[in-house]
Amino acid sequence: MRENYTADWAFAIINSIEKTVQDNFPKELHDWPLIKTFNFEPYILKDEFMIFILKDKLSGIVSGPSVANIFDYNDVSLREPSVENIKEWQRYLIDKYSLRAQDAVFIIPIVDSGKNVESDCKLWSDTFKKLWSMQLNNIVEQHYYYKKGINIMSDFYLPPGYKFLREECVNFFRDNPNYNKNIFIMTRFVPGNKLLEKLDTELRNVLISQGFNPIRADDKMYMKDRNLWNNVCVYMLCCKFGIAILEDRIVNEFNPNVALEYGFMRALNKQTLMLSDSGFRNLRADIIGTLRENFDITDIENTIAEPIKKWINELEL
Repeated sequence: MRENYTADWAFAIINSIEKTVQDNFPKELHDWPLIKTFNFEPYILKDEFMIFILKDKLSGIVSGPSVANIFDYNDVSLREPSVENIKEWQRYLIDKYSLRAQDAVFIIPIVDSGKNVESDCKLWSDTFKKLWSMQLNNIVEQHYYYKKGINIMSDFYLPPGYKFLREECVNFFRDNPNYNKNIFIMTRFVPGNKLLEKLDTELRNVLISQGFNPIRADDKMYMKDRNLWNNVCVYMLCCKFGIAILEDRIVNEFNPNVALEYGFMRALNKQTLMLSDSGFRNLRADIIGTLRENFDITDIENTIAEPIKKWINELEL
């Protein structure tokens, strides 16, 4: 393999993206992802393909290794990349490397002419050429919708009326990059309450053990003006799943904040578990028909894991 093979192809991919954008969205070109500068990571897949992980960055020089690493194929249930499964491969790699919507993955056949990219391409079959075109179109489409506030590779989107939170959502994803693993915890906040602190700790431990990223709205403030409701909205928008805790032993009420947040998540059609203390008394008519999973807040360690794992299994992720 020629000395600059990985760099040649990394730049060729970016140049192709730039040309496609110039032809179709010329007014968008100035702030299109990856075009200004990027980092790349090449991986060899079964000696037949090379995977390129392309990461957008705001400034700096292009960076990437001249020698590709070997891709670990053991955890992949997909067959080798093809026209039929290339979108599945792209989704799989985005998840595996926790890529953002402004990043990209590209798979090319390893064909080295010994000259340059143009000569390499002349040796490709028609199937490989079609595979290239499909990936290029997928990436440009992904980036187009990203600029509109929608991540079509992870189901994340900003609904009408919330586009003003785009910058805060971008910052949120820097801390919590995998939308598909983010779970928003809706619970009562009482600083210093030992029972609620224990509940939070045990709940997070179970979710982390199942490969998820549990998050609460008081973990970090993303709003520059410190607006509490908008900060909660950032969390709810940027988490694919939610868990609403129903308990009334601390205060004898159906916590209004939990009710509001649960309604917001369900209005966005996000899968949300209603996790109810077995002693919860303040049921409301609008949730009586909702299937709940129970735990015992007086025996959290022995009762919290089973209902959460049951719910996760039902999600069929």
